[in-house]
Amino acid sequence: MCVIVTAQPGHMPDPVSLALMSQTNPDGAGIAWHDGHRLHVHRHPDNHQLLAYIHANWQAIENGAALIHFRLATHGAVCLENTHPFPYTLPNGETGWMAHNGIAHAHTHGPYDSDSRNAIDAWQNGEADLTDGVNGKFALITGQGEIRWLTGEQALTDGVSVSNTWWMDPAEWTLPYELGYQTAIDDLEANGYDYDEYAQTGIPDWRP
Repeated sequence: MCVIVTAQPGHMPDPVSLALMSQTNPDGAGIAWHDGHRLHVHRHPDNHQLLAYIHANWQAIENGAALIHFRLATHGAVCLENTHPFPYTLPNGETGWMAHNGIAHAHTHGPYDSDSRNAIDAWQNGEADLTDGVNGKFALITGQGEIRWLTGEQALTDGVSVSNTWWMDPAEWTLPYELGYQTAIDDLEANGYDYDEYAQTGIPDWRP
């Protein structure tokens, strides 16, 4: 299912929350943050390495805007290439990095093993609309440090938003992979789509 975190300048989720997000989404983590001059990006398939990076640079990151992602793998191997966030470039010249939470149902097949990478690639080329929630939740940070949510923003604390809070409930940790799929189905239906009908439209069944 994954979790996206955005933090406005002067704000960060507390270290315990970051640890819980990592524990329940253990398949790679990344951060893109802006120091007021330029964007920094650090990604690693080992979540512990990303957490160590954040803690080592805590004050600098907190002073800027940040986009953080913890991955629960559904499509594609656990590796650096499939670790969020991913770079994008729009026709208007805007560049930045984007993260995805959920399953991009219409993009499970494409140039990449990762449905997230396929969806973002299609979006930047004007071939997909990621604002309707059908393909999950998306947030980005531009090269100038502006944070934007395309869909799925939930306030966690003042200045910090997340894509979901299921990582906060220890009772849900027993089968995170299966739970991630079920949560994605629930999100789809919450947006007015019936999964069984949706699966019959020719899009491959993405359940395990």
